[in-house]
Amino acid sequence: MQFLDETNSLDPDADSSGDDSEAEDRGRLTDIESIPLPQDDPDLCKIRETKARGCSCKSMCISLFSDDVLNNHILNMREMSKEEKDMYIMGSLVESNKETTKRGKKRRRSRQTYMFSGERVCKKTFMLSFDIGKHFLQNIITHMNTQGVTPRKQGNIGKKPSHSLKYEDIRLVVQFISNFADEFGLPQPAALRGRDDVPPIYIPSDMTKKDIHGKYIESCPNDRHVHYSTFCNIWNQCLPHIRIAKPRDDVCATCEKLRKCILDAVSEEDKLEAARKMQDHITHAQTERKVYNECVKKSRETYHLQDKFVHYTFDFSQNVCIPHHARQMGPLYFQTLRKVHIFGVRSDGEPKQLNFLINENETIGPDGANVHGPDSVISMLDWALENHHSGETSCTIHADNCCGQNKNQYVLGYFMWRVMTKQHHRIEYKMQVPGHARCLIDGGFALIKKLYRRCDCDGIGQLEDVVNKSSSTNTAVRYPAWQWRSWKPYLSQFFKAVKGIRQYQHFSFNSDEPGIVSAQKTSGGIVEKIAILKDQEFSFDEIRRPAVLPASGLSESRLRYLFSHARPYVRPAFQEETCPDPSEVLN
Repeated sequence: MQFLDETNSLDPDADSSGDDSEAEDRGRLTDIESIPLPQDDPDLCKIRETKARGCSCKSMCISLFSDDVLNNHILNMREMSKEEKDMYIMGSLVESNKETTKRGKKRRRSRQTYMFSGERVCKKTFMLSFDIGKHFLQNIITHMNTQGVTPRKQGNIGKKPSHSLKYEDIRLVVQFISNFADEFGLPQPAALRGRDDVPPIYIPSDMTKKDIHGKYIESCPNDRHVHYSTFCNIWNQCLPHIRIAKPRDDVCATCEKLRKCILDAVSEEDKLEAARKMQDHITHAQTERKVYNECVKKSRETYHLQDKFVHYTFDFSQNVCIPHHARQMGPLYFQTLRKVHIFGVRSDGEPKQLNFLINENETIGPDGANVHGPDSVISMLDWALENHHSGETSCTIHADNCCGQNKNQYVLGYFMWRVMTKQHHRIEYKMQVPGHARCLIDGGFALIKKLYRRCDCDGIGQLEDVVNKSSSTNTAVRYPAWQWRSWKPYLSQFFKAVKGIRQYQHFSFNSDEPGIVSAQKTSGGIVEKIAILKDQEFSFDEIRRPAVLPASGLSESRLRYLFSHARPYVRPAFQEETCPDPSEVLN
């Protein structure tokens, strides 16, 4: 390079003094300043500018190194991590003085020797080549004098700032939320969600976490409190079972009445009495929930064994409508579309869930009527037990605690008919507390609804595909795979009603005791023997099912309504199936 060729290489340790040498330096700098500096590389520009103005030492040590050497070294320094850069700089510093002065006193200031590429350089050249500033270098020197050649650590490591969250703050938040839930919350028995056994507690839906945080601030002593975001994080991490109730949550009517009694109680005795009833109700629900969980667990563990424990669950889902589209058209929201009822029977040990799809024209009564009656329930349940059994002689069945649908003399008579005709040796029929009857079959329904919302269903065949695709355990069953039968008049010939049937939760049927039902009000309670056979000497000679009932179809008014209001929104390929022309159907 031109300005390096014109520069005399000097020894860094040599001294130069006098007016002649100063005049020569000024003349040399004047010549160098006239050389144009590069503008494309700021590092190279800085190096050449420093060389042009000098490095502040008499030896001009910066001229010992070429621009490429300095520039490459700067780039290498930038590629190092912070710890590597610190240790490398410490290794390039050499303390050049003794610990005491000539007078024997302790030296207060230290003098460093700066080394670069084996050469002794000045402080300015050292900072340029190592790409550091004045304060960075001074901190490195101070650290070496106090700590030695060791990695530097940030001063706050291992220390907590004064405004950090303390254990006492977290404890107060958890204690406040727990006390608030005890006073205003509605406890529930733990549902089978596969996560934990902590029963959830629902806080009334008219309250928000922001409102509860405001009450927390008012109760805090010394005005020390956590902010809203921290309050929510502590709530979610420490008390996830305490939740704000949602309007769609299906709460227990008894729990809701007792909760209102607690809130409206005036005297302490009234509040304690209502709280005691609430606790007894929750304990009862938890006990029945535990029975259900044990049945499910046992059926899964023993399903592949020879002496298996078979557990069934049956229930109705909320009906769905066709046509249904993922992008639903506005006018359909105000129409009464074609309803499809879903009845499920689940074998929890297998696991497998049969979902009976009952179109509106396939029910016993006209226009979808009588689908929840004893004839309908027993007909589908009988078909499932007859065609999808696992060869068991004994089974346990759980059902929703609904008197008009599941808990009546006809369903009890049907189970007694099965054991008296030797189709089963023993059947246990159990029910949970109303309002606390969540079970696995509801999970199967939820998977169907989840996929149903995202799919287009213009016909019953498309809905069948949705059910089959929703889960590997879900299977759709369409009418007329089964037949409706007149079970109600048939069973009423032989069996009578159980007095006070609402108070019983568990029923047992055994072929060794024909006509006798063993009933219990609670799990583990007193067993009561109840005779439901009208003639105790009667016995069934053969397995004979009642007469078949035909489907009633749709009325003329319903056909005309679907044709005029729903047919325009159905795809042409499914219009005749979903919304047929009344003139063609009636003729």
